[in-house]
Amino acid sequence: MAIQAYLYNSCTSCRKTDEILKESGVDYERREYFKERFTKDELRTLLEQNNLTVQDVISTRSTPYKQHDLANRDLTDDEILDLMIEDPRLLRRPIVLSGDTVIIGHNEKQLRELVANQ
Repeated sequence: MAIQAYLYNSCTSCRKTDEILKESGVDYERREYFKERFTKDELRTLLEQNNLTVQDVISTRSTPYKQHDLANRDLTDDEILDLMIEDPRLLRRPIVLSGDTVIIGHNEKQLRELVANQ
């Protein structure tokens, strides 16, 4: 079961996650999703396949979340997906997937358990 890591190089949490994955020696697919952006269909499929909602992956602490005043707007998931495609900073990061395991945000304990089971 392959590990997929969706990362942003400028993100400290993403760099920590990437470092743990590299150190572990496991094979993983790495995608820098600020350089290789998601399409709307691709992001929707990723969420659906992993039983995630838009609310699971939205970064409520991000600058664009505050700029768009998303806490006080009643947007559909489709509209939020559009905003996430337009500005990937709205996605919580990193996102690590492997089989049934989904890790959103840097969680060293979960990550080490994941690589130990590979």
